[in-house]
Amino acid sequence: MRIEKKEIANLLFGSISTNELKSIAYEKKNRLFEDNITFSPKVFIPLTTLCRDHCSYCTFVKSPSEGGLYLSISEVLSLANAGQHYNCTEALFTLGDKPELKWADAREFLTSNNCKSTDEYLVQMMQSVLDETSLFPHANPGLMNEDEIERFKNCSPSGGIMIESFSDRLLERGEPHYRCHTKKPELRINTIKAAENIKYPMTTGLLIGIGQNEEELVADLFEIANLTYKYKCVQEVIIQNFVPKQNTLMANFPEPASDLFLRVIAVSRIILPDHVSLQAPPNLSKDFAALLDTGINDLGGISPLTIDMVNPDKLWPNLDNLKEKVNNSNQILKSRLPIYPNFIDDAWLSPNIYEKVLEAIDEDGYTKFTTMETI
Repeated sequence: MRIEKKEIANLLFGSISTNELKSIAYEKKNRLFEDNITFSPKVFIPLTTLCRDHCSYCTFVKSPSEGGLYLSISEVLSLANAGQHYNCTEALFTLGDKPELKWADAREFLTSNNCKSTDEYLVQMMQSVLDETSLFPHANPGLMNEDEIERFKNCSPSGGIMIESFSDRLLERGEPHYRCHTKKPELRINTIKAAENIKYPMTTGLLIGIGQNEEELVADLFEIANLTYKYKCVQEVIIQNFVPKQNTLMANFPEPASDLFLRVIAVSRIILPDHVSLQAPPNLSKDFAALLDTGINDLGGISPLTIDMVNPDKLWPNLDNLKEKVNNSNQILKSRLPIYPNFIDDAWLSPNIYEKVLEAIDEDGYTKFTTMETI
């Protein structure tokens, strides 16, 4: 059921209490996903910290003079094999958006590795991980066209691109996406449209608290819901809270109010279509137990091996503690692949990926491993 902006505004900023809002969202979540809360056991593979953009809140990106570089094939496989040892099932490739369009160092590296683009190098690395380990690659390479997505689909079950916000104002001088060409909402929407045409499952989402006013926040929720109704390839929406980081332009920018963030998550569940999973990262909240009754059915990727490369100061929750809090909320923690059970179908997956996925899941579409080895 689609909903209008006025109704979203009433839900988000109206008189309904946060507890009542969460109750509505939680009831819908249980109807759709029963008592399951999932996570993806993953290893971070920071393929390159070079990027053609530099968002005001980002600490992941580094210029060549700051040590920006690419990982070699041996470094990639070393991380992937370590992740396999700890029963991870996802190899999350993080990287900047087409850095070769900005940096000569990137072009030189790619040429020396017989690649014309970072995306071509990414495909090679994902294929190697797919062939040589039990892990499933998932990447967030930024803007993608249909040809690139077609190649990604052959070596990964899913990909991702965060919208973050639909507000063009955030691209203006003094705002977080100033001079960040790839953060133009229409370009990121075009990537999801391309994924729809190729039938490639995608993750997208919003970054809450980067300067949106109330009207823009309502618009963000309205647009993300419309996007997921229009493009069925979206398997998951992440609602992520902004966290300030040292040595960034937004180091002193305030975090979103916790009550507002919980309301945004609950409203998201209420307005999103039934096929879409809803995630909130547990390591970015002071009390992640507060997230468990907001309507989410997923906690995202959690690693026993690598830090959160995007939010390096925020540690992953201890798995035993995570299980305990999920159990205390009368729900069950289950591990999944980077493809949700309702998307495990040969219509969405290339034949080689589909065969490997079927070997890794139980009868309900979750991973056969229920625990991660911990360090």
